[in-house]
Amino acid sequence: MTEIRNPLTSPKQRLERLSMDELTGVYDALSLACNCLLGIVNQPRFYTNDDLNGGGAEVDFFVDALNDYIGEVVAAAGKASPSDPGEASARAWLLLRASASCKESLSDFAAEAAGAAAQVATLKKRKHGS
Repeated sequence: MTEIRNPLTSPKQRLERLSMDELTGVYDALSLACNCLLGIVNQPRFYTNDDLNGGGAEVDFFVDALNDYIGEVVAAAGKASPSDPGEASARAWLLLRASASCKESLSDFAAEAAGAAAQVATLKKRKHGS
């Protein structure tokens, strides 16, 4: 018998084995899926009066689960410390995109972006022996 695996269960170890490009792909796919579900769950058929009905609550459950998984993707990227400038750049972009969706302060985000750019520039200099 084939084992049925829930992809939302314990993704940490699987995600930590992925490259930054692979993590970015997962992040993009799950973010898009989450945004699509948010658009769907806001349709009138998922509401009774002003509250989510049973169907809406089920869809909202998947939105929450996807957001948790996206958080695991971001955590896996944050835990990584790539030495390759390309991987470091992909990591920085993924983390900055995730951060941009949560930040309220433009100056905090700008400082975070500047720090990420400096780290990537340092790796590029080391790689090219400058």
